[in-house]
Amino acid sequence: MLKKYETERLYLKILGKEAAPMVLAFYSENKEHFEAWEPERSKNFYALAYHKATLAAEYNQMLEGKRIRFWLLLKDNPNEIIGSVSFQNFLGEPYKSCVIGYKIGSRYLRRGYAYEAVRKALYIIFNDYRMHRVEAYIMPENVPSLRLAEKLCFNYEGISYSFAYINGKWRDHMRFSIINPNDC
Repeated sequence: MLKKYETERLYLKILGKEAAPMVLAFYSENKEHFEAWEPERSKNFYALAYHKATLAAEYNQMLEGKRIRFWLLLKDNPNEIIGSVSFQNFLGEPYKSCVIGYKIGSRYLRRGYAYEAVRKALYIIFNDYRMHRVEAYIMPENVPSLRLAEKLCFNYEGISYSFAYINGKWRDHMRFSIINPNDC
C-alpha cells in the first residue's frame, strides 16, 4: 500500500508518530477555527504525547483495515500540514461502506484544496480499498462543506437528529452518501 498519494498541488500522506510535532502545530494554529465543528477537546489534546499516541493508534487501525487518515501537505511546502481527509467506521461485506471527514486549516480555505484532496481520497477509497459507499455527516450551518458535498456529487439522504455532541451540545447533521462509480 502506498503511504503517499499526489494531486496537482498536494500530497495526501499517511503519517506515523514521528510527525506529531507537525500535527500538534496544525491543531494549535487552527484551534478557534475548528471549535465550532468538532467535539470539545480533552485537556491533553494540545500535548505532543497525545498526538504521538493518536498517530500510532491510527496507523495500527489503518493496518487492521478499520480507518485511514490522509494528512494534506502542499507540494511546495511538504513540512506543514494544511488539512486532513479521513475515512472511519469501515464496514465489510455485505456493506463495504465508511464515513468520511475532512478539515482544512484556516489559512488555506477557499483555494480549492478541500475539493482536490477529497476528490483524490474518494478515488483511493473506491479503487484501492474497494469501498462501495461513503457517507458524510455535515451540520446544516456548515455551508462550505455542504457546497463541497454538492460539487463532489454526494446525494442528500436526510437528517440525522441529535447526531453528534459538538462544541458542548447535541447537533443535527445532514446525511449524504456517494456510491462507487465502478459499482454502477
